[in-house]
Amino acid sequence: MIVIINEDYQVKVDNYANYTLLKAVRDESGAIKIGKDKLIEQKTIGYYSNMRQALTACIHLMLEDKYDVMELTQYLDELENLEAKFRPVMKRFREGD
Repeated sequence: MIVIINEDYQVKVDNYANYTLLKAVRDESGAIKIGKDKLIEQKTIGYYSNMRQALTACIHLMLEDKYDVMELTQYLDELENLEAKFRPVMKRFREGD
């Protein structure tokens, strides 16, 4: 099963409850690459034991995608904003789910 987080990120959930965070590959112009099989090209970002861990990693990666350099206070503010957006979803996942 694939869980779409946004245009760039997805989590693949396999039968053994492994959660693989995937990211769409973009070309130089910023467009998402489509492979020969007409599917979006993706790269594996990481493997996680539950959805909560995969989402937490995704939140941090979204910040890295948006900014190259940030001051600490800006990073913390932006992190809080992104976490606030995901908070309703994160509350639905208990630790270990």
